[in-house]
Amino acid sequence: MAALGVLALAGIVLVVLGWPSSPVPRAAPLPASDGPHRPGPSPGPGDASRARIQPYQQGLPASSLRIPALGVTARIGRAVEENGILVPPRTPTEVGLWSGSAALDADAGEVTIVGHVNWRRMPPFAFGRLAHLHDGDLVFTSDPHGRQTAWRVRQVFARTKSGGVDPTAFAGSRGPRQLVMITCGGAFDVRAGSYSDNVYVRAVPA
Repeated sequence: MAALGVLALAGIVLVVLGWPSSPVPRAAPLPASDGPHRPGPSPGPGDASRARIQPYQQGLPASSLRIPALGVTARIGRAVEENGILVPPRTPTEVGLWSGSAALDADAGEVTIVGHVNWRRMPPFAFGRLAHLHDGDLVFTSDPHGRQTAWRVRQVFARTKSGGVDPTAFAGSRGPRQLVMITCGGAFDVRAGSYSDNVYVRAVPA
């Protein structure tokens, strides 16, 4: 809460989750028309793509994350705070665990993971297409010992940065077990050097 307070008091709404002032990033492709503001439809019980997803992910390294629906596997590093800005790792295949998050191997609490959308002249990073997830999609994490947790997406939404962060995404070790993934979304404002929104994906143990 202290870390969240610093962000709020500074008036910083996870500003593009730590994009540096230069070079200016380009926006990754997001869903057309109304963007990521609404969750997608839930896949039906007979959906073939869901049936092919194995409950245990072979070859998933320790301290990593996999999103089969997006074809993404990423290392889970650390997100750091620099001058009140939450900064994910700057490697395309790495995302960052918030320092106040519940541990990956905890029995309760909220695991909060943040990641960049992309970088100038580069394809989408690990979270570059996070807004394309739908209610029902699976996400897998592995803790430092390689033990896996399967999560099922329950909500995908965007919140304007001018409206502040979603405080429930930073519950830390309190409350029920859940996963929150955050990246940027919406239009990119070149003058502000920032995307207009933050995209949030909430998931519960599957």
